[in-house]
Amino acid sequence: MPEKVLVVEDHAAMRLSLVRLLEGESYQVAEAVDGEDGLAQYAIFTPDLVIMDINMPRMNGLEAVKRLREFSGVPILMLSVRSNEMDRVYGLDVGADDYLAKPFGADELLARVRSLLRRRVHEKLATRPDVLRLGGGELVIDLSRQQALLNGQLVRLTPIESRLLFTLAERPGEPFTHRQLRDAVWQGDPSGTTQNLKLYILYLRRKIEPEPENPQYLLTVRGSGYMLAAL
Repeated sequence: MPEKVLVVEDHAAMRLSLVRLLEGESYQVAEAVDGEDGLAQYAIFTPDLVIMDINMPRMNGLEAVKRLREFSGVPILMLSVRSNEMDRVYGLDVGADDYLAKPFGADELLARVRSLLRRRVHEKLATRPDVLRLGGGELVIDLSRQQALLNGQLVRLTPIESRLLFTLAERPGEPFTHRQLRDAVWQGDPSGTTQNLKLYILYLRRKIEPEPENPQYLLTVRGSGYMLAAL
């Protein structure tokens, strides 16, 4: 599944340049025109990295970073024409992870993006439990063994059901869009339609939910997709 980058930049030409550069490196990219729009897009897109300009109308980048840090630890790379030390320090102090002064080269930007994304992966691996226990241990998902148990009994999963469950288990409490799940589970196969995804969600619920018609583990996120319940 491609890593997702949200670009928040009010200057249209710069924003387009960044989007094209990142898409050329196979990142999935969303864009926003100011801090307020960036917060809204973050909730929809749930990116792995945010590139945030400082000087923007309505809500500037510094205020947007402060608000993001109230609920998210997503890596943030700040961009600005300001290049003095105090501006960099202030940007980092409000919660940014890195700071890049304009103008900058494409190679340097991409190197910083890769570095921040690597750090995020390492942090996730270091903190992610190998075994998820939901419902007080009623449902156990063992990521290292790639198996699930319901009330102590092994849940027999088809290959598609297994890929679907363990994709969701990588990020409990975080929604996956239909497209993200189709890409991860079917990997470009034409049979990976939204209708088939919904069908396999139903199959999976019948196997892991005590009450499939009233799911408590595999949840529908209205207007977005699905997620595994948070621990």
